[in-house]
Amino acid sequence: MAENEKLEKKDSSEGLSPDQEKELVERAKKALMRYLNMSEPEAHKFIVHQAMNLRRTKIDIAEGILTAYEL
Repeated sequence: MAENEKLEKKDSSEGLSPDQEKELVERAKKALMRYLNMSEPEAHKFIVHQAMNLRRTKIDIAEGILTAYEL
């Protein structure tokens, strides 16, 4: 079952170019900065730590942040 979860994680970011992935993370950082009054380094650190702690990619974390804060 863990192998299936890994495959699903890879599928979530498939099809995005590296530039698109970077833009997604940047948008998520801007959302954190706007809504939670974080500095840019704090927002970056938050995304990196969430990805590490939850064993997810930064893209997955960024998508979750954007889902929560953007309409």
